[in-house]
Amino acid sequence: MGDKTHIVELIDQMLDETADHPQLQEKVLDLRDALFQAQQTAEQYSLKIKTLEEAIEKLKSPAHRIGTVLGLGEDALIRIVSGGTEYQAAVLPELLEDEGLKTGDQVALNEGFVVIAKLPLPAQGPMARISGKLQGGQWLLQAATGNTETIALSHAGIDSSTLKEGEEVFLDANQRVILGKLPKRESKTLIEDDFEKVEWSQVGGQEKVKEEIRKVLEYPLLHQEILQQMEYQVPKGFLFYGPPGCGKTLVGKAILTEVINKLSEQENSELQGRFIHVKGPEILNMWLGESERKIREIFKKARDYKEKGQVPFIFIDEAESILGTRQASRGSNISNTVVPMFCAEMDGIQSLRDTVVILATNRPDLIDPAIVRPGRIDRKIKVRRPNKEECKQILRVYLKDGLPREHENFDLMAEPFLDSLFTKNPAHEVLVLTLRSGSNKRLYWSDFISGAAIEGITKRAKERAIERAIEGEKLCITVDDLTVSLETEFKEGSLLPAESNLEDWLQLLDMESKDVVRVRKPNESDSAAQNTIRRSVI
Repeated sequence: MGDKTHIVELIDQMLDETADHPQLQEKVLDLRDALFQAQQTAEQYSLKIKTLEEAIEKLKSPAHRIGTVLGLGEDALIRIVSGGTEYQAAVLPELLEDEGLKTGDQVALNEGFVVIAKLPLPAQGPMARISGKLQGGQWLLQAATGNTETIALSHAGIDSSTLKEGEEVFLDANQRVILGKLPKRESKTLIEDDFEKVEWSQVGGQEKVKEEIRKVLEYPLLHQEILQQMEYQVPKGFLFYGPPGCGKTLVGKAILTEVINKLSEQENSELQGRFIHVKGPEILNMWLGESERKIREIFKKARDYKEKGQVPFIFIDEAESILGTRQASRGSNISNTVVPMFCAEMDGIQSLRDTVVILATNRPDLIDPAIVRPGRIDRKIKVRRPNKEECKQILRVYLKDGLPREHENFDLMAEPFLDSLFTKNPAHEVLVLTLRSGSNKRLYWSDFISGAAIEGITKRAKERAIERAIEGEKLCITVDDLTVSLETEFKEGSLLPAESNLEDWLQLLDMESKDVVRVRKPNESDSAAQNTIRRSVI
């Protein structure tokens, strides 16, 4: 189209020469407008062609590899890693100006592995946990998956003093350099590991359990020399079994408290304890290897505490959910691998001074035999339902001196409550069992009582006292509050068995299911089969 300025000059010249011919001038002006429009269109097409040519050039060019700078190399080269392989690479001179390239920087490499550009640091990458600090600014890391450890550098822009053992970090794609820290997050495994002191005075009743535990657990820890002379093989794990709500977890915490106190006195030092409380169902995971990884993490946490001089207790609640028999377990595919992993970790424990493992379950018959064989969880301790005197001790824990009470004398508060609880009259009947022998066995409130139930009853009694105080009456817990709350707890609470798990309840009541033919409510006759809640357990 020619130069735009030259075209404008020619048109102006033609307009001057045709000043005496208006019609001709009008045509020249139309020609000028058409030329200008064509010029603009041509420029637009030219810009589009240039853009397309640049895009085609980019499409034809090969992709750039991404690498991580590891440090200086020889002969003005730098060490980089890309795709898991290390190189010594040349760098464009302009990239070395100003601050240059630092350890951990991400760079682009051309086909000749020459560094041609510096890239922004990514905000994500493979996760790892810091296991420790090594000499030379290196860090020992444990991968997020598996049980492997690796050595890595930290990015030059990270203050190494802020990196601490146990923190989670993310790495570059080659897993050679720490690029940043992850914010702290809540554990989804629901593993509690805080040491809460629980004195034996807070555990009402269970005197036989306390005495048996002292002999089995405290002697190996506190009298190790005597046991070594006798070549006595101490148990490494314990199984607490019995009805729910009868204090298995509380007993475990009390054991740790007393062991810590006595070891501190013996060694004349201030020891710390860790009660690693694990809920069994939380370990189960549908993904392959995840349940086993959680088992390893639990025992590794205990070993880490031991290395720090702390005394770790692993307490696994509802153990039958993860350590059940591999043939009969509902999650057989999971337990087939979790049980061997747990056994392997147990075999790695040398003594009770390394780690104390306690399993708690309502159904010991469902625990895999490989778990409870000698050398692993070989000591079984039954936690029974409290009797009348033990219920009184438990009530004293929750109705302690100093609370506003109708009677300062504790016996005056407790005796009417206990008499009502342990009275065997038709109003307190819960179930009637028909045995194979033809006789009937009647179960009453006292057959289903537990420490957790007494705690719930006292809580209801306190709520009644608070409501009266809000209405203007005197604040105090009365005997009537306790007896009414007792009746309410059995009628509205979840103390009574459900039809779906009557066999489980028979196990918890020390009843052999094979000896029971029928279970019914006391106000239902044997002939009214359609209205009963009996269940055949033949």
